[in-house]
Amino acid sequence: MPAEPIKSVFIIAFTDNIEARAYLEKGLADAARKRGLKAYRSVDLIGPVEIKTIAPVKDVFIQKLKDSSCEAILTVALVHATSETKYTPSSSMTYSPYAYGSYAGYGGFAGHGAYGGFGGYYGYAVNTMTTPGYYTTKSKYFLESKIFDVNTDELLMSIQTKVTNPEAIEKSSVQYTESLVKAIDGLGLRKK
Repeated sequence: MPAEPIKSVFIIAFTDNIEARAYLEKGLADAARKRGLKAYRSVDLIGPVEIKTIAPVKDVFIQKLKDSSCEAILTVALVHATSETKYTPSSSMTYSPYAYGSYAGYGGFAGHGAYGGFGGYYGYAVNTMTTPGYYTTKSKYFLESKIFDVNTDELLMSIQTKVTNPEAIEKSSVQYTESLVKAIDGLGLRKK
């Protein structure tokens, strides 16, 4: 752990999905600021460029962080994703036509008219319903968050998280931020 609590953090989500990157970084920066940290976001410092484009200039990038007085770097990266699709076949009851006349004997209802009463028809209709087949997809994402000391380049923290069937990115990033902040709060990395 650093000798002094961290007072500033640079946040970068390693994804070329700019919408996901912006939401994750905003949520994490807001959470850091609520805890008294000065927070910098990659979308503000390097812009909405593809992360891969800054890789060749890593040393220049790290020097820029040091010049901006960042003490730590918080990264979020998707390290693995799986998707499983399952088919549920259709279901139907066999159609067996009824002769005209009453439906006496179906549920104890006496027949009324050519097709019988509602009770008899209900039993017939329920048995002829079909449900179409459908697909469901279950997605799992494995995220890794790390905090590095800018000056020493040492790893201070690493947390792996599994997210199953995330909702819209706005809601998912809020949930992810809340769970990550809970884990970080107990580590003594923030300003006292």
